Amino acid sequence: MQAGNEPELTNLPVPRFGSANGGDPNAARAARRETLLPVDCGEVLPGPVDAAALLAMPTGSVTARGIIGVGSPSVGLLERLTCNFFPAHKASGPPLMVIGLAAFTDQAGARAQRDRNIAAERADTLASRPVPFGDAVATLLSQRDNYLLMVTYDRYTVTASVARRLVPEANAEAVLVDLVRRVWPGVLPPGSIPASTGPPTTGVADARPLRAPG
Repeated sequence: MQAGNEPELTNLPVPRFGSANGGDPNAARAARRETLLPVDCGEVLPGPVDAAALLAMPTGSVTARGIIGVGSPSVGLLERLTCNFFPAHKASGPPLMVIGLAAFTDQAGARAQRDRNIAAERADTLASRPVPFGDAVATLLSQRDNYLLMVTYDRYTVTASVARRLVPEANAEAVLVDLVRRVWPGVLPPGSIPASTGPPTTGVADARPLRAPG
């Protein structure tokens, strides 16, 4: 598949960084945290957000399994958390959605790791392109089985992927940008969280047509 032959993807309002969201309880929780990243997947998609609803599945039918990674001083990696979302009735198989967070010593370390991650995904990538995302740097990868968005801002990276069968290709950018926008407030400290042009309005559940996961 050539990048130039991909259908035009839906545009969403995107966040601009640098303005505090003082009334956001997720940002307040991030400020009180002793770690740079959440330590539980429940804090990654907090509040009323239900992962099953984002995936157009019945409430409570998706379970999250978190993996807290170890740091890697050689590349400036301080903390890492990966949240894999599976159907609650399935104990194995590929996840429906994955959200990966990482915190580094500085912005340069975060961007360098993002570049390494993109290179590591090259064999499975059919097409890739940059995605506008405020002051962040974002790249969308279309893969055989997943759509993957890699985002870097300041010392943080967020990687979000969703199974290709759950969302039409034309909606992949909108879906993943919306997902990352939901994650940022629980990750970034106050003063650097997105000041979005509007609340998230388009999730996986809004990307029609959908096919039920097998």
